[in-house]
Amino acid sequence: MSYLRAEEILPKELLEAVQQYVNGQSVYIPAKEKSDWGSGTDTKQILEVRNLEIYEKYRTGVLVQHLADEYALSEKSIQRIIRLQKTQNKTETGKNDMNGYEYIDLMTRPELKSAAAKWFHEKWGVPKEAYIECMEEYLSDETKNGWYLCLYGEDIVAGLGVIDNDFHDRKDLAPNVCAVYTEEAYRSQGIAGKLLTMAVEEMRAKGVSPLYLLTDHTSFYERYGWEFLCMAQGDGEEEPSRMYIHK
Repeated sequence: MSYLRAEEILPKELLEAVQQYVNGQSVYIPAKEKSDWGSGTDTKQILEVRNLEIYEKYRTGVLVQHLADEYALSEKSIQRIIRLQKTQNKTETGKNDMNGYEYIDLMTRPELKSAAAKWFHEKWGVPKEAYIECMEEYLSDETKNGWYLCLYGEDIVAGLGVIDNDFHDRKDLAPNVCAVYTEEAYRSQGIAGKLLTMAVEEMRAKGVSPLYLLTDHTSFYERYGWEFLCMAQGDGEEEPSRMYIHK
């Protein structure tokens, strides 16, 4: 910012009037019409391009830590950029369907972590703390495994997650889609199918494919591109369950 001598630009009468309020001190006079930040330069556009580039690299599997090093930013700044880009992408691609359901990646709504963990706990009986731990690993970029929800208003009506092993003996078949659940009042509307597709696409974009899923259901997951692979023994279960794969 440059300084101008008041006596060189102001009429004598006006200068004397100003001196009644300020005498011998620096005064900042704002512009008559304030422009939006970055509007007069390429800075805003440059940052938008950079943020999109960061997000695309993240989607291809580059870790937050590596992105922070590459762009000389903190990991929290990188995570914030990723969340903003995901939110923007969600808006542009129309994740809200005609029935008012909103399909989200927990990364875009991290404030729902506790509510989501409580919801999954109530459906499956797994301790809430276990869900919190998995979700925090995802939100802090310790894992690529994600969590996906369907909201109706602010209510969670369906959800699923991706973890390394869904409590079975085939540790080599990983990662696993887990905890697939839709509230009874919202079933038979294709909600679970949309969440499954979302999870598959998100994980593939991060370089993770195939996915596996353990279930006792038949003729459901096949509708969404899953194929029966083999039988696997669930922990504490008397009978083996069906293992599916999505390539």
